[in-house]
Amino acid sequence: MASDVQERPAPVKNKRGRETAGDMFRSLGVVLVLVLLMWFLAQPPDADEQELRTVDPSADVAAFTADVPSAAVPTDLPEQWRSTSSTLEADSLRVGWVTPEGEYAEYAVSTSPAEEFLPATTGAKARRTGSVEVAGQSWEQYREADGSRSLVRSYGPALVVVGTSRATADLAELEVLAGSLETR
Repeated sequence: MASDVQERPAPVKNKRGRETAGDMFRSLGVVLVLVLLMWFLAQPPDADEQELRTVDPSADVAAFTADVPSAAVPTDLPEQWRSTSSTLEADSLRVGWVTPEGEYAEYAVSTSPAEEFLPATTGAKARRTGSVEVAGQSWEQYREADGSRSLVRSYGPALVVVGTSRATADLAELEVLAGSLETR
C-alpha cells in the first residue's frame, strides 16, 4: 500500500562563512557610496560668510536726541562702518556697528544713574585703566577681564559709553567712533 504522506525535502542550510572577499568589498562599496553622497550633500556653500544685516539707526537716534538734546550721538562715520543693531528704550539708546576690520563696536547712552548703567555696559567687573584723549575730549577708559574695552564720558545728563562689554573693536576703532560724536 502506498503511503499518502509525501516526504518533504530536508531544508537547505545557508552556507554561512563562505563569503568571499569580493562580497565584502561590494558591501563596503555600497556603504562608501552612501557615506560620500551624504558628505557631498552636507557641504556648506562656497560663500561660507552670511550676508551682514544692516539697520538704519537714524530714527532711534532722532527720537533719543528729541528727549535728551544735550546727548552726543554718532555722525559721519566712515562708509565702511555698517550699523547692525539699534535699540531705543525709555532712557537709553544702543547702536552697534561692524567696523572695516570686521570687529564689533557699540555706542550706548543713557540718562539713568551711572551706578546702574556703567556696570551694565562696560561689564560688571570692568576696571578704570586711565584716560584717553579723543578729538580734544578726555574719555575714561575701562577694561573687562576678557579684554573688551570701553570709553566713557558724560554729556550733560547723559552718560555715553563707546565700546561696551560686547565690543571686540580695538582702541583705534573706538577712537574713530568716539570722535564722530556730536551734540545736535
